[in-house]
Amino acid sequence: MQAAVKIEENLSSAPEPSERTLIFRRCKAAFQEIQKYGTPPDPTTYALWYAYVARSPAAVTVAVDKLLASGRALDRYELAEIHREYLSDNSAEAAQEAIGKEFEESIQDVSALIRSGMSQNAEFCSTLHGIESSSQSQNVDGDFKTMLSQLVSESLKMAESSSRLSQGLLATQERVKKLNEELEQARQQSLLDALTAVSNRRAFEDRMKWQIDDARENGSKFCLVLADLDEFKQVNDTYGHQAGDDVLKKFASLLFEHTKGQDLVARYGGDEFAIVLPNIEITSAYNLMVSIKHQFEGMRMFNTPNQGASTMATASFGISGYKDRRTAEDMVTAADTALSRAKTTGRNRVCAEGLS
Repeated sequence: MQAAVKIEENLSSAPEPSERTLIFRRCKAAFQEIQKYGTPPDPTTYALWYAYVARSPAAVTVAVDKLLASGRALDRYELAEIHREYLSDNSAEAAQEAIGKEFEESIQDVSALIRSGMSQNAEFCSTLHGIESSSQSQNVDGDFKTMLSQLVSESLKMAESSSRLSQGLLATQERVKKLNEELEQARQQSLLDALTAVSNRRAFEDRMKWQIDDARENGSKFCLVLADLDEFKQVNDTYGHQAGDDVLKKFASLLFEHTKGQDLVARYGGDEFAIVLPNIEITSAYNLMVSIKHQFEGMRMFNTPNQGASTMATASFGISGYKDRRTAEDMVTAADTALSRAKTTGRNRVCAEGLS
């Protein structure tokens, strides 16, 4: 919080500036923070730093100061998650998706009406043709025959026009359907972590809401696991970020390979992962994580610069189980407490709530 306070003091040390001047000062301060911490100068991180120096919303300042206080290099993933949680607006995306589906349904309704009209028009044409044929063999007034021919001609033109319109609507419907499918694919992609290809924090939070509701309504059981790589900063500092990324990807892959069905693996933070395990007792969840822990510590991560020797990495795990009236925040806190116990008692171990 001290860094943000200092920035705000610098901004407000001069006489009361105009709104325009204050905006320019904050823009400059935001770019200074981007340069200071080496974060990407893209719109997302710029918006985050602008909110940080402006101290609005306050939650952004608190979240960024927490990252700075950890002493770790600012992780692009974590910054993006802060932006998503406090600065992005998902309502527009939801509205766009709803409009697309509504438009597709409207086209279907109009197409159905046109097909019904074409069917009725075909019956009308058939009736007119019958009358026209009958009038040829009977002594019918010439004006009536002329009028009848015009009706038949206009009816055929209407049928042809309706057919073209129906074909155009069908083509439009296919295009809208394809756009909706692409939108859904984009939405699914937005729920994945770009580096590890497992779910991201947004997907995890959405799943926890659903899982809590299901547990309350149906009495189902589930467990939450928080897993954290041991001394990950040292890996980055010693071998570089490319090696660190390799460790993250292999750990995520191992977690994913050992979960199935409705299980969810998500990257929760920089080197922290969350695993949602439905329909499982905490003892079984504990045994599963112990197995994963042993397999991970036996994996060769990457080659070190010294004599090409491979290096190993380890992880610690904390587990909590759902209890009546628990919230998602309660479960995260309980799992984090168990994880802290695993870290403070030696790392490379699994600790579960209620288990010694």
